[in-house]
Parts: sequence; C-alpha cells; structure tokens
Amino acid sequence: MPMPRKELAAIPEYVPGKSIDEIKEKHGISCVIKLASNENPLGASPMAKAAYKKCAEKLHLYPRGTAPELIKKLAEKWKVKEENLIAGNGSDEILDLAARAFLRKGDYAAGASSTFSVYSSAAQIAGAKYKAFPLEDFYYPLETLLSFKKAKIIFICNPNNPTGTYVSNKRIFDFMKKVPKNVLVVLDMAYWEFTAEKEPPLNQWIKQFPNLLCTRTFSKLYGLAGLRIGYGIASEQIISVLKKIKPPFNTNYPAQMAAAAALDDFRFIEKSLKLNKTWRSLLLQHFELLGFEILPSGANFICVKFGKKTAEFVAALESKGIIIRHLKSFGMPEWVRITVGTKRENEALIGITHLGCNLFVI
Repeated sequence: MPMPRKELAAIPEYVPGKSIDEIKEKHGISCVIKLASNENPLGASPMAKAAYKKCAEKLHLYPRGTAPELIKKLAEKWKVKEENLIAGNGSDEILDLAARAFLRKGDYAAGASSTFSVYSSAAQIAGAKYKAFPLEDFYYPLETLLSFKKAKIIFICNPNNPTGTYVSNKRIFDFMKKVPKNVLVVLDMAYWEFTAEKEPPLNQWIKQFPNLLCTRTFSKLYGLAGLRIGYGIASEQIISVLKKIKPPFNTNYPAQMAAAAALDDFRFIEKSLKLNKTWRSLLLQHFELLGFEILPSGANFICVKFGKKTAEFVAALESKGIIIRHLKSFGMPEWVRITVGTKRENEALIGITHLGCNLFVI
C-alpha cells in the first residue's frame, strides 16, 4: 500500500464513548442509559428540530459555504462583524483548521496532558509536535504554558474536558495580556454556558488580542451533536486565513438552519441549564457522601475518582445498562466522567451506585 505520512504513526485513533446499541448487544438488555458523551439529556432544541424538518425539500442542493443565516445571527449575538466568525463541522473542525493554518513541520503546540485529544492530534497531523503539561491540581496550567517559549499555538480547554474545572474570565484575560502576539491562543469554550460565570466580552477580547481564536459548539447546550456544527470567533485576519483552507461546503444546510433556530430557543436553553445545575450538584453530593473524590465542575458532567477498581466499576454499571466514561484514554485511569442526565437517568445511577458502593469504595 502507499506509505502514509510518518507523523500519523504517533497519533492514536480517537476513542469514543461506548454506544447504546453496543451495550445492548453485549449484555442482551433492552434499556440503556448513556451518561458518557456529554450530550444534552433533553435532546435537541424544539425550535432547532422544527427548522431541521423544513430543510427536507432542499436536501438535493449544495449548502451555502459561508452559512450566512447562522453567521448573521451569531454576529448579532456577540456584537461582532460577520468577518469575525467562521462556521465549522463541529468546533473540532475549527481546531483542525487552526493547526493546519498556523503550524509548520517542526513547530510546537502546547496544552494540557489530560484534555481533549483533538488538540494534540490536530497539531501532529499538521506536522508539528504537541507539548503536554500536567494539570495543576486538576486545573489548566496557564503559567506553565506561558513559560514554554517554543509554542506557536496554545490550546486551552475552559472548562476542561474531562475534569470540568475552569478558570475565570479574569484569569484568561490576564493570561492573554502575557502571551506574545505571535502565538495563537485557541480557547475552546464548548462547555462555558454551564459555568457560573458570565459570558466574556469576546467582541472586546478579539480586538485587544488579535492572536485569540475562541471556539464554541452547538453540540452540548443546544443538543445538536448529531448535526456537527460549531464556530470560531477571532480577528478578521485570523478568520480570513481559516477560510482559505476551509472545505467549500463544510457545514450542511440542515445543521446551519437548526443552529440558527436554536440560538432563539430561550425556553429550552433555560430548561437545560436549570436541569444541569440542579442535578450536577446532587450527583456531586451523592458521590462525595459515598466517600469518593470528586472535582468541582463547571460543565454538564462530573469527574469522580474510583481508584484501582475503576474498570470493574465501569463494567458493572454497563452490565446494568448505564454507560459512563472511563478516563483511561485521558491519562486518568482511576477516574470516570459522568454526564448529567435527566431526573430518571440520574436517579437510576444514584440507586445502582448506592447499592453497589461497598464493592467499589477503596
């Protein structure tokens, strides 16, 4: 066969969470609860679903590559120019575009070690190296990242996946003031809506910091993970560069329309945030009372340490029809990530873990 690029040999395949069908087939059960992939347990925004259905008669047409309706609404939301925005096939495509646009062979990108794996794979696919620094008390190592002078791109996941920990707007702002202007900072805010913080003034930030690229997604709060739609916000200079290498039809028409509609579904947004805040707190209390170490979370999931018996715990839950995420692939083999589900799903998890806690407490 033709020889692939040497850089690909060092890149592991992405390890997704197990699917509902996979667990049904493996254990011969009909009811499975998935709390592994940080999807919205309420499903998709009703307004988004309605907009999606209206697209049926246009499926034979190519979408407009610039996603004009969505970009216009996003520009209004963030009070920026349309030239400050780019739509992507999920926010992970924006991460990939940034790496391919600003990294050369032999360059370095930097980030954390226990974080979203697309940062390292995007850098390596571009021919660069990824320097991973350990989390500091489970928080992103901002000061350590500043000390690494070889980085051409710094990736920051805030809140961090999979820990759920996050740093304040002020800390990000102070960090940006110290970053050299020739270093691109990619700030991935996929879970930011679930924090207790206000939205940062991104319209001001991208003016003050022309080396900042912020990525957002419709996969989490808006419940559109299956449509793969996200976007980036940055200076006009950065966006214009990304557009040069963006595939001409990277976002499909139904995704564009559904995302634009989801922005206005304030009732669904409020309901989703309320559900998450209530049950995230209750789940954290539950596992803390059982004696497990937990991390503070600003996301739609919690991170819990089960120690040496984590693999057995995860397998036992799967046999009972509950999927959670073992964090071995994140370099945290004694930890799990648990998505906040619906009331029924959360109560099922609490019931099973309470009954079986004696088996798993270290």
